[in-house]
Amino acid sequence: MKRIYLSPSNQPANRYVGIPTNEKVEMEALAEKVKAILDGDYDCETVIATKELSIDAHGRPQEARVKGCDVYLALHSNAGGSGKASGAVAFHHPDHAEGQELARNIVKELNAVCPIPSNRGTSVKNGMALYEGYGLAEIRNPFRLSIIPVLAEVDFHDNPRTAKWIVENKDVIAKAFVNALVRTYRIPGKTKMEEKFKTYYFVQAGAFSQKENAEDLARRLRAAGFEGYVKLEKVDLLTGKGFLA
Repeated sequence: MKRIYLSPSNQPANRYVGIPTNEKVEMEALAEKVKAILDGDYDCETVIATKELSIDAHGRPQEARVKGCDVYLALHSNAGGSGKASGAVAFHHPDHAEGQELARNIVKELNAVCPIPSNRGTSVKNGMALYEGYGLAEIRNPFRLSIIPVLAEVDFHDNPRTAKWIVENKDVIAKAFVNALVRTYRIPGKTKMEEKFKTYYFVQAGAFSQKENAEDLARRLRAAGFEGYVKLEKVDLLTGKGFLA
């Protein structure tokens, strides 16, 4: 069973333009929604990072390792481009093809649900190419612990249109992340407990000696919205009836 670690941004100083909120608040709320969908509908386990932990090697990556997580997904929003940039961006480790696939699927799903078109030249990026090869902490540190890392930037919080979209559409965004995870790792859906233990009752509507009469009643039942069918039982010697509807 896949175990997914969600690491929402811990950057309250990154304010959303025109809206009284910030990256930390929005990404923590998004992580809760992603977890709720995965826990409720899919056969996997989801862990949200302890908020107080840092992203250095002994912080969240170590917590992900201790909890046995396979995937480390960092949730962020972006800034730059003088308030005109738009589109999802996802970073991966170049030595892990699975992480690159997840990054591609995340960008594809997010851009598909956002009404503001992406103007990013490159949306899926090598997270180890930054800082002269030192790389992003949430790519470098989980990878060193043998966890698949991806850092996703949902969209730009310094663009008024995309900032507003992020704040007002976290349910849609959460489902996009879930779709990307499910597609990448082929995570199966859960069998609902109420379906698993549901009891069905059948009612005999009639008994006939002629099959045609039973089939006519079954047709009338189906037309009325019921699941009518004909079953041949042992013929009753007294009545001669053996077709049940």
